Amino acid sequence: MRRIITVSAAVSLATVLWPLTASAANHASTNITINGQRPGTVFDGIGAISGGGGNSRYLIDYPATQRTQILNYLFGPGGADLQILKLQIGDDADSADGSEPSVEHEPGSIDCNSGYEWWLARQAVARDPGIKLYGLQWAAPGWIGSIWSHADAQYVIKWLNCAKEHGLTISYLGGWNEHGYNIAWYEYMRKTLNASGYRSVKLVAADAMPFGASYDPALAWQVAVAAATHPALRASIGVLGAHDTCQYPTTGFQCASTPAARRLGVPLWESELGAVDANAGAPAMARSINNGYIQAGITAFIEWPLLDSMPLGLFFENRGLVTADQPQSGFYTVNRIGWAIAQTTQFVKPGWRHVNGANGYLGESGSYNAYEAPNRRDWSLVAENTGHFAGQQVRRQTITVRLAGGLATGAVHVWATNLTSANPSSWFVRQADIHPAGGRFSYSIPPGYVVSFTTRGGQARYRTAPPPSAPMALPYRARPDGSNEAWGLASQEGAFVYRPCLASVRGRCIKQVAGQMPIWPAVPWGPLPTPYAIVGDHSWQNYTVSTRILFTNSTGRASLIGRFGTQGGDRYFFTGYEADLSANGHWQITRDSNVNYAVVLASGTLPAITPGTWHAISLRLHGSTITLSVGGRQVGGATDGTWPSGMAGIGSNWDLVKFDGLTVS
Repeated sequence: MRRIITVSAAVSLATVLWPLTASAANHASTNITINGQRPGTVFDGIGAISGGGGNSRYLIDYPATQRTQILNYLFGPGGADLQILKLQIGDDADSADGSEPSVEHEPGSIDCNSGYEWWLARQAVARDPGIKLYGLQWAAPGWIGSIWSHADAQYVIKWLNCAKEHGLTISYLGGWNEHGYNIAWYEYMRKTLNASGYRSVKLVAADAMPFGASYDPALAWQVAVAAATHPALRASIGVLGAHDTCQYPTTGFQCASTPAARRLGVPLWESELGAVDANAGAPAMARSINNGYIQAGITAFIEWPLLDSMPLGLFFENRGLVTADQPQSGFYTVNRIGWAIAQTTQFVKPGWRHVNGANGYLGESGSYNAYEAPNRRDWSLVAENTGHFAGQQVRRQTITVRLAGGLATGAVHVWATNLTSANPSSWFVRQADIHPAGGRFSYSIPPGYVVSFTTRGGQARYRTAPPPSAPMALPYRARPDGSNEAWGLASQEGAFVYRPCLASVRGRCIKQVAGQMPIWPAVPWGPLPTPYAIVGDHSWQNYTVSTRILFTNSTGRASLIGRFGTQGGDRYFFTGYEADLSANGHWQITRDSNVNYAVVLASGTLPAITPGTWHAISLRLHGSTITLSVGGRQVGGATDGTWPSGMAGIGSNWDLVKFDGLTVS
């Protein structure tokens, strides 16, 4: 059951309350005047990204109680209270930590129930009907040909139609993640949106990164230069969005925009910032929100990723607001970076305005940012004291605040987070209210803290008790989850979704539905990867992976994976074992590696397999003995003890292959 804990305004928590002592009063103060008659730029919100890989994959598979709790931490008023949710437009391709299924695997065949992002977006909207949704492509199904094409624009329209079918309104739409911009595409996309009933959807340009030969934030804002000389491009752009212009990985010490971007007259967004640890990166998040506006005029910040809810052993773990990688036990942890975000989102809503002259640097080691509500009376102030540069010794800072211009001077509510502490009891804790005297008050902020002040109430600290951590237990049997994927099975490349079994088998079976190589975010540096999906726990040692397979043509190939451990610098490379069976009858057992090419341990040939017929296959791992069976008969084996434990999985080539009755036992 949902529980939101608030602390009475009369309560004083001695461990986290810092009264202005005589000693502190003798420190030099930063004087801050918040004048309600000096409204500045509109604040657009803070959000997070579900995408750039299957980093949210496991959430839908969590037990209902814990799933609800996690969603409340992300979108509820007692948690991070996110104001923007950026969604990956599914594409059947790996884009960092797995792949998300497309709504159109083949031209003309639309599946609006594909994937879990629709479910996630509905959950976010249910908790905050005002949250803004934003779609972006990282990759695309191969049949499109090119992301910068008319066919691609029409494909995006179909994705928007699916969103509408789910009762969702997409407010923002980007181009191609971290691939610069294409003037013709943006202009055509704007016309196509208008003609298709999506005139209200604002285009974000260009979700670019600040990388060329070296880190240069100006590179992320280059589209503004082009828009200044192309009126149709300028007219198509609703938001300028850049990535990682608060340094990479994000530090928040220095944030940058360009004169061309600021002159364009549209909001400037940090449309992705991240690559930071979910806990150690909390100070960087707080600094970025303040310094992004102070130094660069940025009015929205979108953190990547929303969650770490995916198998262990993938590239970008230890990131996100919540870590939820145990769908069977229901265990999860709420990370510090979420409370760094809450120190702004629970105090400032989109549509509030920054206050001119009330944003700047906090003494020797911090920053502050003031906002006023549309009623021109309520206000909030967010002050962080975490340093102006890496390695700085941060000292206690004192602020003296003067309220003017008709702003409320009644009770001020105060909440604080120790951004450098690993103790959750020091995260997002309410302090005693302040009662300004003559419209003034002073406050002392310790090193490493972010403190928020507001006259608008409603802040809360959601508290739950997750169940104990426990590894996923055997046996495993694939079954549909709340989307069209199998519970616990995480696609790493391609798309493994449920489809009618056919061929004399009733019900639904898992089918790899990506019939050709996708348009990847980047050309793989190693051999071209093929589709595969994984499930289980790294503690699994001796087990058998079993399924029945059906090839749809004579070029198909099916794989069983055992003892999957970690991926390498390319998703083609991972530790574990694979048994492959092709429709032409060839089979092999390989030892895979995350740094080298696979080594063939055994191989052979069986009679060719007729497409459209079902055949049982299994991969057994017991100690160092590895055996492959087809039709209940062992056809080959090998001895190798390199990988003692790991997850299970299935795979294919870029053909349409079906799997029925997948079990690990």
